[in-house]
Order: sequence, then structure tokens, then C-alpha cells
Amino acid sequence: MAFISSGYNPEKPMEDRITDIGPRKFDEFYPPVIAKNKGKWLYHEYLQPGVLVHVAESGDEVYTVRCGGARLMSTSHIREICEIADKHCDGHVRWTTRNNIEFMV
Repeated sequence: MAFISSGYNPEKPMEDRITDIGPRKFDEFYPPVIAKNKGKWLYHEYLQPGVLVHVAESGDEVYTVRCGGARLMSTSHIREICEIADKHCDGHVRWTTRNNIEFMV
């Protein structure tokens, strides 16, 4: 009875069905300077191991600090990483496909 009262029609099970909406689009989470300069980067330079600077046509710069991460991380460790990102780079952090952590300043 719960399905009938919620608008589910057993004779047409696919009608008005929403399945696997999926995650939000990734570019909604870009830092503002990266969203502004997407596709307009002139070059990047390695300042020292783990530290890169990306320079855009507009002169904007983004510094990326990369550090290693484990394949499996506890929620408390991820929270600590997020606290570091909040404290030093306005919360802009990303994980790479090889489990590295990148803080974008």
C-alpha cells in the first residue's frame, strides 16, 4: 500500500522513474581561479618536489602542494586532511587517481 499512496503504478513500473542520478558535475567544485581560467593556462613549473605553480594567460597563479596518501584512509584521517585544506587553502583539496592529495592555494 505504501507504493500506491506514493504514486507508484505497478502496471507501468518505469513511468516517472528516477534511477541512478549520479554525482554532481565535477566542474561545480573547481576553485574560483581554476574555473575562471579553465583551458587558458600558459605553463606550469615545478618549484620543488611536490610544489607546482600554474600560470594562466590572465596572470593568475595557482600553487599546488602535492603529498602522498594511502589507498585506504580512515574517516578521521580524511577529516584531518579537510581541516588542513580549510585552514590553509579555503578548502580546495583533491585526490588524484594514484591516491595523492593535492592542496590548491
